[in-house]
Amino acid sequence: MQALLRAYANAWSQAGAANLATLVNALDASGKALSPEDNVPAALKPDFNQSIAGLNRFPGLRRELVRIGSQLPWMQGNMKMPESFQGRFAYVELAGPRGKIANNDISFGLYLQQRAVIYPSHWHAAVEDYLVVSGTAMWQVDDGRFVARIPGTHIEHASNQPHATTTQNDPLLAMWFWRGDIRDSTYRIVGVDA
Repeated sequence: MQALLRAYANAWSQAGAANLATLVNALDASGKALSPEDNVPAALKPDFNQSIAGLNRFPGLRRELVRIGSQLPWMQGNMKMPESFQGRFAYVELAGPRGKIANNDISFGLYLQQRAVIYPSHWHAAVEDYLVVSGTAMWQVDDGRFVARIPGTHIEHASNQPHATTTQNDPLLAMWFWRGDIRDSTYRIVGVDA
């Protein structure tokens, strides 16, 4: 797990987000055991495999995800989602309130979205950074137009700034990072009652 954190921090550094890399490098993951089981949801396994195969820009991260990526605690959360989005994404919280590394100040991990899926406009109090590591996705901020984001693109969303993501031909694998008010209770998504 410590090697994965180093690769995660290096990817942020490569993307020009040294401040996030510093926060990741300050954490200790030694002694954090992973399940030997494959934890990627079955419906997402082909997208996970395609994303790892396409993870060429970040070789250290690719090496670690090939080694232990499927053993990470992938989850789909318990928040209400539109039916068209349910079961079409998964995420890992490496550090945070529910993370392998407990932390109440920051939260970060990995995000996987199937191809041809719309993650509707949503917002939350946390300042959120994404780093696209595999696949090209269309990103919308506020009410702007959707813009293609390729691997290596760093995207930052301000607190409570609406944003949406659409995948087309490729699944999306991204790193995410929450800071500030990281409470899940502030999360809202268009079309779903709180």
